[in-house]
Amino acid sequence: MKNDCLVIIGASTGGPKALQYILTNLPKDLFASVIVVQHMPEKFTKMMAERLDQNCNLKVKEAVDGEEILKNVAYIAPGDKNLLLIEENDKVKIKLTTDFESVYKPSIDATFISASQINACIIAVILTGMGSDGSKGLKYLKEKGSFIICQDIDSSLAKGMPYNAIKTGFVDKVLPLDKIPVEIIEKVREFYGK
Repeated sequence: MKNDCLVIIGASTGGPKALQYILTNLPKDLFASVIVVQHMPEKFTKMMAERLDQNCNLKVKEAVDGEEILKNVAYIAPGDKNLLLIEENDKVKIKLTTDFESVYKPSIDATFISASQINACIIAVILTGMGSDGSKGLKYLKEKGSFIICQDIDSSLAKGMPYNAIKTGFVDKVLPLDKIPVEIIEKVREFYGK
């Protein structure tokens, strides 16, 4: 996984619509794995994954504990668990757990912090949402040299998460929703030198 790229997207209120826009505008040959952490109750995340899979170029599925992440697949964190990324035998795998102090399951911070421990290029995206989930994890990702994109406040249905993320000073680009897919594609291509 050392030379691979991983896109991690965190969203809350207003997220499903924003995620649909982003994921439907990514190509099937993105050459990166995508992890989605959307605050949503159990069972709804599976339905969302199935619906997105029908409309996206990428394969979209609900994440399963222990599975290896693959390129050109988007994994949706299940609604009752935190999704951690772990390295095992030079492969990145998904670990689903309830361990991690957070009011949210899934927690964006939990995923971001675990991603900062793996050996991969990380592009992190914070979308619309209330509260500040994800902001704490940005510090860990920035220390690792990750590229951080945040949805702008004007195009966010709920402004708390973007506002708090921008306030950390760790965000590299603040963009309206309609500019985010192109930025993701460009950053992935830049990483692979394409």
